[in-house]
Amino acid sequence: MSGKYLKPKYWSVWLLIGFGKLYTRLPYKFQMRTAVVIGKALKPFLKRRRDITITNLKIAFPEKSERELEELASKSFDSAYMAAVESLIAWFMPEKRFKKIKVEIENKEVFDRIHNDPNKTLLFLGFHFHALEIAGRYVGSQYKPFALVYQKHSNQLMERVILSSRRKNVTECYERKNLLPIIRSLKKRITLWYAPDQDFGNEHSVFVPFFGKECSTLTVTSWLVKKTGATVVPVYYIRNDDLSGYKVIISDPIENFPEDEVEGARLTNEILEGFIKKFPEQYLWQHRRYKTQPNGVRGEVYKT
Repeated sequence: MSGKYLKPKYWSVWLLIGFGKLYTRLPYKFQMRTAVVIGKALKPFLKRRRDITITNLKIAFPEKSERELEELASKSFDSAYMAAVESLIAWFMPEKRFKKIKVEIENKEVFDRIHNDPNKTLLFLGFHFHALEIAGRYVGSQYKPFALVYQKHSNQLMERVILSSRRKNVTECYERKNLLPIIRSLKKRITLWYAPDQDFGNEHSVFVPFFGKECSTLTVTSWLVKKTGATVVPVYYIRNDDLSGYKVIISDPIENFPEDEVEGARLTNEILEGFIKKFPEQYLWQHRRYKTQPNGVRGEVYKT
């Protein structure tokens, strides 16, 4: 590894690596519960994220009272604290220990049928629920070939750590801007996991409603379907409340996903809304989902 990674700006990453490798050897439930305790202790430093979360929840659930929104936000942060540790588990936990974590795939026969069909290409339409990293490692380790699309990390060492960890379990990881390799992969019938529910400004995006408010929504799913004829299968993943394991919940395939960008984006948000309503506390509300607005003023929704 290059000596440049010994510079001070990488020291925090080295500490995280050391901590992650040691911490993930502790009993699983202890890790989860301790994550919540540590997270609550850090609450005074997370005011900005809390404000973002409350704003998002007010948009999504206007019928809820202030008290109900606060309770949901608190549960969401508890889940997010555990998600931070789940990332460490996905990246650093030894395989022997990881196999002890129970992961159940619901509607597994749909996945098996399309993934194993030599005449079909499976495009997993995933979303940013907190259990994303755990689900990704499990599914990637069980099904080959399997690729995913990701957002590049700004810290080079962290990027290298995450990529090397993920590549132990999946066939390939594609940075979201590298569309041509993604197209080639799908044309080779390699199952692809893609989560489009992030705000990247006006890049490959249109404005369609998300919980009733205009939201910049990626159109790449429709473009991939148009270019490759992939079968879209929506999927989400949740952590069991009793910490007994996880569920990867696979929906019925959408054989004719709209190639029209606006209709595809609209359908994507409708699907996501339905999933969120079942487990609202386990979705990534801490992200500025409405940052980009049609009037061109970024971040206006979150100004206080």
